[in-house]
Amino acid sequence: MRRYTRSIILFSATAMLLSACSKMPDHAKYIPKDAIAVAGLNLKSLGKKIAWNVITGSKLFKEMQARIPQKGAKDAMNDIQNSGIDLYNTFYVYVKSDTRSKGSSRITGLVPLSDAGQWEAYVKKVFPAATITQHGDRKEASLSSGMYVAWNKNLMIMINVLNSPDDYDAPTAQPAGLVDMSAEMDNAFTIQKDNSVTADKHFNTLAMEEHDISFWLNYDQLMSQYMTSSMAQRMNGVSLSNTLWKNAAFTVGFDFVKGRITGDMKYYIPEGLKAMGTEFGTTNVDKDMIARLPSQNMDMLMAAHISPKGVKAALDTMGLLGLANAGLSTQGLDVDHVLDAFTGDMAIQMNDFGLHVVTVKDSFMGQTVVHQNQKPSMSMSYAIKINKKEDFQKLIDVAQQNGLMAMTLPITNGYAVPLDDKDSIYILINDQYVVASNKYPYASGFLGNAYTGQKLPEPISSQFTGNPSAFYFDIQGMLKNIDPNISHSAYDSAVIVNSKKLLNNISLSGGGFKDNSFSYHLDINFMNTEENSIIDIMDYAMKINDARQAKDSLERAALKAANFSF
Repeated sequence: MRRYTRSIILFSATAMLLSACSKMPDHAKYIPKDAIAVAGLNLKSLGKKIAWNVITGSKLFKEMQARIPQKGAKDAMNDIQNSGIDLYNTFYVYVKSDTRSKGSSRITGLVPLSDAGQWEAYVKKVFPAATITQHGDRKEASLSSGMYVAWNKNLMIMINVLNSPDDYDAPTAQPAGLVDMSAEMDNAFTIQKDNSVTADKHFNTLAMEEHDISFWLNYDQLMSQYMTSSMAQRMNGVSLSNTLWKNAAFTVGFDFVKGRITGDMKYYIPEGLKAMGTEFGTTNVDKDMIARLPSQNMDMLMAAHISPKGVKAALDTMGLLGLANAGLSTQGLDVDHVLDAFTGDMAIQMNDFGLHVVTVKDSFMGQTVVHQNQKPSMSMSYAIKINKKEDFQKLIDVAQQNGLMAMTLPITNGYAVPLDDKDSIYILINDQYVVASNKYPYASGFLGNAYTGQKLPEPISSQFTGNPSAFYFDIQGMLKNIDPNISHSAYDSAVIVNSKKLLNNISLSGGGFKDNSFSYHLDINFMNTEENSIIDIMDYAMKINDARQAKDSLERAALKAANFSF
């Protein structure tokens, strides 16, 4: 008896554990697998971070209501908590081709219901002009917002209405698009299991991760549709095989956490391109190249290892290798000469960004006019690691034949490309690297290892040397050299001041290839690390809204004064 009791307890505990695990929302089965894109909003997850009544009771929410001209829409926003909508579930919006109009797309929303009767009462209250009709086990209505809705006891589906031009001149008339809306709803509510997006393993993986916001792009459907729309004609008859995108998809999930927004992205490639994916996603960015970069006043850095073998394989798969060789042959080169010249490691960097006021003198009708302009300044550097020096020299020889001039400075293998009377691009070369910069000290310092001892910002030191690609943007470093008083209005100054208080930096890294996909991770880091990033975003939006209201008030007062003076 004890053995059976233990078995029952074990079975119950396992069942409870499985029920607590992530699972896909049941209404996801109503998303067709030929949808081009699907976005999901997980209100259950977001509700744990910020209560709905905090949003609806905020000053910003009330301002949004005040700016909506339709009374029905205002009432809809105000009473949403009593609408019968399940606000602790996931909402989906998908886009697919629309059979009602050639070349158009249909936007469809899936809204789970907790109380269908309460939803119907909500429709009657907020949209009194709407006519509710019965269609089998569901009800349908056309809302004043240009949406056609249908619902059963668990789910409401919204489809955008395609209006004819005459509909906008006669708002009381029935839009022509409503004629076939019931048929569209029949299709929306009767999707077979094999035709549902839930049959797609990439979508399932994303849905089971339960991100706050999710996005799935059906790259296969998008490209297939794009290539059939006379795309081959625009490409001069060059046709691309669907093996490049068959079953390919892009997914991203965003989460709002304390002090930052995180994002996890994956790009799934076709099974037949797995070998190519391995070429692109196994080698990390070169450490020595990153260490040579000047870290002082660094505002942006982007680096990647792009496999030369992978590039050649991609050209071959696309049927463009022969065309590329034919084009390069006119210069005595081929694809191998170009690709073998480099290891595939490259980096682009921005330092010393600033926005300054400059005095400008213009001539207008014989008179000299003096005014002030805003002028940006920055240092840009681009570095590439050399693989075979002899192949690289062939590229330099071709460039020289086409006008690249050697520098007059006392250095070897240096070139200058004048931009104007003050600025030039300096190209310096040694046996390992070629570096181009608009600042000669940065280019020469890179080759001479002058910056190797400098300490790089933390996201760079950890992410740029352990991934095939990475990106870093120092928002604070960039904004610190922008004077709020440089703007022409109090509103612009408010945007600059509050933006400085909002975001710290953005970093993106990844590119590793695993399970037939490239993976990336994004961090949007906020200055305030003690609050959830949703709170920070709402606070920022309210402050910008207040500044905009003050601007509008001043403009109205100025206009009134001008009218009064006349």
